[in-house]
Amino acid sequence: MNGRPVLFVTLLGLAAAGATCKGSDKAPPPAPAADPTPQVEEPLVKAPAITEMEGIDVAEIPPAQRVDALRILNENYCYCGCARTIAACLANRADCSCVTCSERMARFVLNQYNEGASTEDVEEQLAEGFTGGFNAKPASFPLDDQGTWGSKDAPITLVEFADFRCPHCAAASDVLAELTKKRSDFRLVYFYYPLSAGGETSIKAAEAAEEARVQGKFWEMAHELFANQHALEDSDLARYAQQIGLDMGKFAMAMDRRVHRDKVMANKRIGEAAGIMSTPSIFVNGRPFGLGRTLDNFNLRIDMEAARGRCD
Repeated sequence: MNGRPVLFVTLLGLAAAGATCKGSDKAPPPAPAADPTPQVEEPLVKAPAITEMEGIDVAEIPPAQRVDALRILNENYCYCGCARTIAACLANRADCSCVTCSERMARFVLNQYNEGASTEDVEEQLAEGFTGGFNAKPASFPLDDQGTWGSKDAPITLVEFADFRCPHCAAASDVLAELTKKRSDFRLVYFYYPLSAGGETSIKAAEAAEEARVQGKFWEMAHELFANQHALEDSDLARYAQQIGLDMGKFAMAMDRRVHRDKVMANKRIGEAAGIMSTPSIFVNGRPFGLGRTLDNFNLRIDMEAARGRCD
């Protein structure tokens, strides 16, 4: 990817935590009405918790989180649909058909705790990235004529909806830029999603990026916009365009006439149709990413997608 975004140390935590910039474009759907009929839970006979798993050193888990981690491993099932829990699969590898998938999930849990994640965050990522995200019905996005890195024939496509004024998007852009240096088996496709909170400034920044794309320098402009989120006035956009070598006559005309306004807002409508309400929102082959936006997690999710249907 040309024009690698500058690393902002203060933003790294935002990427790791999976935080997003939220817009006011849509209200969240109302919560389903509560069932007026009280539900009586039947007593369950639970199998003893498994505390020893081949290949997983429970001692790696910080002592304060060890009980929660073991509970998670004993209660959660593999994302590939195995009938055994993660712990049961790893404790009896010979009887499990998805050891690799269970190892991925167990290692993810251990890594998250060792990086300081809370139990709530670990469980949320398991639900949104593994159980829900990986198994979600894939959305279909029109991928032509978008800012793109990588080959259109790549087996994995990451689609990102982002706002150039969103600090969480800037943090994600740095991680994604690093990812493009590490592997070539995916392509990255950028969609504009100017949040209402960003107003006209967000829209104009997206228009500037689109004109740069038309002139073959999308990623160079994206770098400038993310690196200078405090300075996105018209004069700033023109300065960045000149710095990256755009045809300034064409750039000025495109901005003055709002040539790319329809394209930018059409991108946003595509995101809204996919249920997006915050940025960045990332999809892996049409399915929600759902994990903290770290390099390790992107590699993990791409590896999961590459092995779809072949878990062993």
